[in-house]
Amino acid sequence: MILKIVSIFRLVLHIFLNKKRFYKISCACLMVFVVSSCTRKVQLERDEYRLNSFEFKGNKEISTEELELLIPPTQKPNRRILYLPVTPYVSFYNLGKTFYNSAKITERLEKWQNRLDNLPNPVLYDAKIEKKRKKYLSKVNVYQDRLDTKENWWMKNIGEAPAIITESAIKRTSGTINKYLYNKGFFDSIVKYQIDSANTNKRIKISYLIDEKRAYLIDTIRYEMTDRKVDSLLKSKVKEKLLLRLDRVDFNNIDAEKLRIEALLKENGYFNFIAKSYIGVEIDTTDYIRRDYRVNLTVTIRNPNQKEQHEQFTLESINFISADASTENNLNIDTTNIELNSIRYTFIGKKFPTKILDKKILIRPNQLFKASLVNETNRQLYGLDQFAFANVKFTQLPDNQLRADIIAPTNPKYTTAYNFDVNNINNILGGGASVSLRARNLLSILETTELGFRANLEGQPGLDSTTQRSRELGANLALNIPKIIFSNKISNLLSLKNPRTQLAVSFNNSKQRLFERQVFRLTGNYSWQRSKYETIVISPFDINLINTPFKSASFEQVLLDNPNLKVLYDPQFVSSINGTYVFNNQVQGKNIKAKYIRFFVESGGTTLNFFPDKNQIKFIDQIFPLDTIKRAYFRFVKLNVDFRKYIPINKRDSWAYRLNLGVAHPYGQNQAMPFEKNFFIGGPNSIRAWRPRTLGPGSALGTTIKNRFSQQPGDILLETSIEYRKYMFRFIGNWNAGFFIDAGNVWKWYQIDSKIDQANFDWTRFYKEIAVGTGAGIRLDLDYFVGRFDWGVKVFDPIKPTGERFVLDNLKLKRSNEYYPVFHFAIGYPF
Repeated sequence: MILKIVSIFRLVLHIFLNKKRFYKISCACLMVFVVSSCTRKVQLERDEYRLNSFEFKGNKEISTEELELLIPPTQKPNRRILYLPVTPYVSFYNLGKTFYNSAKITERLEKWQNRLDNLPNPVLYDAKIEKKRKKYLSKVNVYQDRLDTKENWWMKNIGEAPAIITESAIKRTSGTINKYLYNKGFFDSIVKYQIDSANTNKRIKISYLIDEKRAYLIDTIRYEMTDRKVDSLLKSKVKEKLLLRLDRVDFNNIDAEKLRIEALLKENGYFNFIAKSYIGVEIDTTDYIRRDYRVNLTVTIRNPNQKEQHEQFTLESINFISADASTENNLNIDTTNIELNSIRYTFIGKKFPTKILDKKILIRPNQLFKASLVNETNRQLYGLDQFAFANVKFTQLPDNQLRADIIAPTNPKYTTAYNFDVNNINNILGGGASVSLRARNLLSILETTELGFRANLEGQPGLDSTTQRSRELGANLALNIPKIIFSNKISNLLSLKNPRTQLAVSFNNSKQRLFERQVFRLTGNYSWQRSKYETIVISPFDINLINTPFKSASFEQVLLDNPNLKVLYDPQFVSSINGTYVFNNQVQGKNIKAKYIRFFVESGGTTLNFFPDKNQIKFIDQIFPLDTIKRAYFRFVKLNVDFRKYIPINKRDSWAYRLNLGVAHPYGQNQAMPFEKNFFIGGPNSIRAWRPRTLGPGSALGTTIKNRFSQQPGDILLETSIEYRKYMFRFIGNWNAGFFIDAGNVWKWYQIDSKIDQANFDWTRFYKEIAVGTGAGIRLDLDYFVGRFDWGVKVFDPIKPTGERFVLDNLKLKRSNEYYPVFHFAIGYPF
């Protein structure tokens, strides 16, 4: 599927770059759109109209954006192309009608309904069966909806139904708008509508005429109740109330205040309290004109029938019940009962360590019912990744007691995952595949063990004018433990912060015609969530052993001619301690205002201080040749700050910004940075007008090997981007357009003999060496996968002499041209 999409877009690019063909096809497509959209008439019944447009007039305090949300989708005009009187999606809809077949849909509906009905109903939770049930039910709902709406997949996703409206529907919408204004405190508002003829074929324009009048304000707020305990509790939290004097009357705020009271009482033992049943609000508008349109609010909290007060409940007992779905048909199920800290654990099949579970369960016998502790218990248990879900069920007992049963069916012990991706590097289409096996609770400490394998092919520059494929094979083994190990005190403090300890080992082998490179890595990480949006990761050790066992003769000669490059291919021992702080309040699948901040700090070579000889390690000496020992060790410090902000324009469109700053400083005998620890710029997730890692440093022409650009490392990074993301249409997934401007560069701390006052960072000229690129792209968003196609062109090129760096006018659509657009295919958004 992905390869087909890539092929289609390469064809589109080829057409785009051939001007004559592009103009011809564009004109032809435009003619088809115009003819198909304008000539086809829609059959209208009596009192039906084609909606051309609508507008709001007279609203002052309530924004037009708020009012637009009240208009049903069926009462909005059809989408157009560039505001032209062309509605191609209606033509697509009519095309879909020609192959709508209710008989086939009914046949498929019956097929999936039969599969759903034939699924077994096991006593115990079975993850596989429930997954099938969810899938079959989804299919049933899809085909039932197609029968009910008389629309097939094409009509729903590609086409758009003609915007047909009746006057009765317009009246209902006017009433909805008037009711919304009333709920916002405009009790005397008047909403009318006006229908104007837009053109022929019964097209109309609707104007909603809004007279808000004066808004009513809250004068006094009174809480009435006969339950003294509830009264005392509310008075202790009076600063948290959401209804304030002189605020506009807003029924949304009134409902929010009811929910606040309900949450407060449920946090203090009132298990049965429900706002809808016991809270009423009255608005007294008597003499409101004399009081300058101010009204009195009375919030009444009623007692249960035939009772003088609300009941507070205490937990009598806690039972944890975990059932292994794989043992459902086993007659000899091993059931284990354990009691720890007044909690009774029952394990049906698979057993788990109760000492760790005990720290995740926050409710206890003889404790007053608290909704927040119940919710947090569910969250903590689910976060262990050992259980399909966690849910607390309560049973009422005499004397206001509750029995809590924590139901937690287990996840499968072994699961597998597969992943495929496609890349385009150096104009060579490549890709990769990975497979991973996850095992749960093998060591009986609620851990997960992951074993993964990966294979990858990508384009790399050769020594001549050709490019070649690089093969990469890798394997990794990781152990994830849901606690901070080696420190019980810290582990207890962070037990509710989703703590994780990860120990991982990996081996990677990359091979091409020039050389073969091997990397062995050993890491240890501590991570926890400081809050809902904040994550902290500390790595006390990150050890890399890097070797290049094979170099071709031609490549060996290149390294001899480039001593600085040779260091990168000598045997290396790279160790570091690093820490990361991440704030991210994005919500996947939602276009909301959000930001992302990442701070990363790293100290390299720190582990050398733990050995007798602080400049080398004996067993490393035995692995690597003695003549490269001094070059094998690295000491450095590194800091990186990545800030991103997302600002929605409307429900689907948004602006995205990024500022990425970094600085790295090598020290010690080596005075060099490990190759992988350098900063690089350019590529699909960076400055997109340049190929990956080819920009910089500064205004210097990047290092080349036989006139071929190699990767350009830097010690100082400055990178920024702004991107406009626009929704276009839905076909298979959501198709979005992106328009972007990228800017930035990398520099060296120090002077380079062959690049004096070019590659090094200098306050007096660095701003003149910032590269700028712009471009556009297309993105296919499948929710679980985003395929991205970006074209970037250079605007300012720092390697040109001062005064000649604006190069946008040099753009030519010929591959031989230096400023030919750069194409990138990537997975996911750039930031």
